[in-house]
Amino acid sequence: MTSAGVKPASSSAYKVIRSISGANGHEDNGRYLVDDPRSVFVAGKDAKVTVYFEWEGPMGPHHFEGLWKSPEGKIVLISDFRYEAKTPRYNGYWSMLLSEATPSGEWNLEARIDGEPAGTHSFVISGSPSAASASGPPLLSSADLYQKAFDTTVTIEKIDADGTPASRASGFWIGEGRLLTAFSAIDGASTLRILLRDGSQLTTNQVLAWNRWQDWALLKVEHSPKVWLTRSSAASVKVGDRCVLLEMVTAGAKLADGSITGKNTFPKTGERLLIASGVTPLSFGGPLLDEYGNYAGILGGGIIPGGDPVRTLSLLSEINANSRTIDWETTGLAVPQTVLPEVPPTAAATSLADIAARGEMLSPVIKINAVQSATLGVMGSGNATFLKAYKRAFSRQEHKPVAQISWQGIEKEKFSCVFRLFNVDNKLVAESKPRDISMNSGKYMTTIWEIPVASIPAGIYRVDLVLSSRTAWREFLKVVD
Repeated sequence: MTSAGVKPASSSAYKVIRSISGANGHEDNGRYLVDDPRSVFVAGKDAKVTVYFEWEGPMGPHHFEGLWKSPEGKIVLISDFRYEAKTPRYNGYWSMLLSEATPSGEWNLEARIDGEPAGTHSFVISGSPSAASASGPPLLSSADLYQKAFDTTVTIEKIDADGTPASRASGFWIGEGRLLTAFSAIDGASTLRILLRDGSQLTTNQVLAWNRWQDWALLKVEHSPKVWLTRSSAASVKVGDRCVLLEMVTAGAKLADGSITGKNTFPKTGERLLIASGVTPLSFGGPLLDEYGNYAGILGGGIIPGGDPVRTLSLLSEINANSRTIDWETTGLAVPQTVLPEVPPTAAATSLADIAARGEMLSPVIKINAVQSATLGVMGSGNATFLKAYKRAFSRQEHKPVAQISWQGIEKEKFSCVFRLFNVDNKLVAESKPRDISMNSGKYMTTIWEIPVASIPAGIYRVDLVLSSRTAWREFLKVVD
């Protein structure tokens, strides 16, 4: 797996706080601010690459060196400067000019301070746009890419069986009455509400094609969009390609760097693209656009149905999985368009209810105010009533792995509480006995459910807290031998 970003310096007196790369920046009160933080650059289009570091280390005079290494691992340039650090925290940056002859691929800038390693920052340089434009369609400007993404993207609201909105995600038009999105955007829904750019709304419960493990779904919607996206060529979905995405945030929609910085393949899920920016849940199901305005993938890229992609990566990569080791702000996933089948216009639609009847849907998670917090962990020894450690990965010999729920009374209400443990194929593995929970305003309490990891095979599992037939909390855990 290849990805852009910072690699920590080992066995060094200098601790890397962060590193950022970009093509433009400016000085401000002794600091260098990167105006366009990104990790993918286009030779012949971008004039230079600047890499900025912040460190903690010994004060005093220092000699700073930046070693620029090409994709072949050769040092092609050494930049250096001297600086006297008067505080334990300081910064510096180096720049390298680009031309159409600059080799494409993953580059590394190795930082050294007084000869000691002080961090490595990776970035990708893609080929010159002039060669591509000579034999193909013109590249779109950032403004045109934004407008195309904005005009073709919609918001999809998931509605549960009793009419309650459960969550929102994105989708995009790929033809007359055809809306492409992530499977996570429809998972557990009874109906889907489509919110259009002009403020109007549509509803549908019809799906033309889907794959819950690959995390995509093609919806049938009675609507004639003015514009839609076409599929990019298979050759354009490779590491180093410049792509963009429409990041949906509270303030609105903004264009973000979605350049492909790596790839990975997972069991049952298949291939995933790693992209330069994080993806917010509201953006899941939206398009990853290439430089020509075609869709190269679908944002989201869940690895396990129902699980957050980046949290799942953390769970798979660490034995303890106690923390989110991957930064969602700089790591996003997408489903490559190359895995999507060609669905004919005459394809018959399937209802959401029929998909649920096949066991391919998870129940939506509905926020319940009485659940203050919920977590996984292990209990202390003896008669301890508190968690000794918070964790999501457990040995089969683990002492009392539990799910712990903290309750707070907002109003007078009563629930029937059940914990359920499922495998990744959505098969029920274990279930607690039902327990009545009565809450009054101002009441606080804690309940636990011991997870039977000793009696189940190693693997990934899902735990659901179900209150009166509604899923109020969901988490994934790993069991190891």
